[in-house]
Amino acid sequence: MCGIIGVAGRGEETLDTLVHGLSKLEYRGYDSAGVALTGDRIQICKQSGKIEELRAALESRSITGAAGVGHTRWSTHGPPTDENAHPHLDCTGDVAVVHNGIIENYQALRDELVGAGHAFQSDTDTEVVPHLIEDALAGGADPEAAVRQAVGRLEGSYAIAAVLAGEDRAFAARNDSPLVLGIDEDAVYLASDVPAFRDHTDRVVYLDDGEFATLSVSGEPQWRVSDADGNTVEKAVDTVDWDPEETGKSGYDHFMLKEINEQPRAIRQCLRGRVDELSGSVDIDDLGDLSPAGVQLVACGTSYHAALHGAQLFQGAGVPAQAFLAHEYAVAPPPVGDALVVGVTQSGETA
Repeated sequence: MCGIIGVAGRGEETLDTLVHGLSKLEYRGYDSAGVALTGDRIQICKQSGKIEELRAALESRSITGAAGVGHTRWSTHGPPTDENAHPHLDCTGDVAVVHNGIIENYQALRDELVGAGHAFQSDTDTEVVPHLIEDALAGGADPEAAVRQAVGRLEGSYAIAAVLAGEDRAFAARNDSPLVLGIDEDAVYLASDVPAFRDHTDRVVYLDDGEFATLSVSGEPQWRVSDADGNTVEKAVDTVDWDPEETGKSGYDHFMLKEINEQPRAIRQCLRGRVDELSGSVDIDDLGDLSPAGVQLVACGTSYHAALHGAQLFQGAGVPAQAFLAHEYAVAPPPVGDALVVGVTQSGETA
């Protein structure tokens, strides 16, 4: 799981906006971070380590741009090094890309691109994307079409954001990885999660799988969402009603410690209005009249350990229950056909 952010319309505050947004997404990854801003050329700074390491690296740099993207990484392909940190560039240095997810056909694409003369600088799956965009541009595609063509060749899960030299726009696409827009009066944002831009706006647009977004520095419309064929998709603008402070560390040293200490309150809020203490019953209307033959808990990593314990608790109460690793559950028929399936996820990999 990684965190991405993009912005158009913040002028001289573009860099500060990106870095601040990354600090709000550090719970999604903290082994490296980086930013790329676009103007006449792409300016990039990336660094292994936490956001503080990126801030230190930026102190000696003067980076400006009309639009930009940023990324905080949790390693999947390749170790946490400066080279593997996002954003990634093409051979010309005119295309910068950040990505959250896993590109399943990256090795075939990489082999093809290397065979065509492209030089790779990292071990990541993400780096194939800027090179694909580079090829599309060389073939005569305009910037938006080039990004679309590259995305169209990807298999797997992705939330991708890209900026190109000479363009005052940012482009984004999603499939099976979260991506949300933030709409302000004179700026527009994109991110893996709302906290990245909640300090600036409470108006959001959630992208669905297969959708493509264009963010412009100025003009009308300043943002546009379209489908895979380029047709405009009318999206509802929602309003989030929670305070930005709720997404911070609240004085704790790190997010995991905060989450542990918030569990009692989270459970109380979840059960409020659903527990009848006099009758000793719990009423969860959202489950309707379900009467499953058993419960299947699907998870990965430490969440799988929690699922194993949860299965034991269900079994102790006389309810048939099993825990499954998500990557196995996706390819093997579940042993219980009529079951309540509960996804348990902290990292996002289960999804």
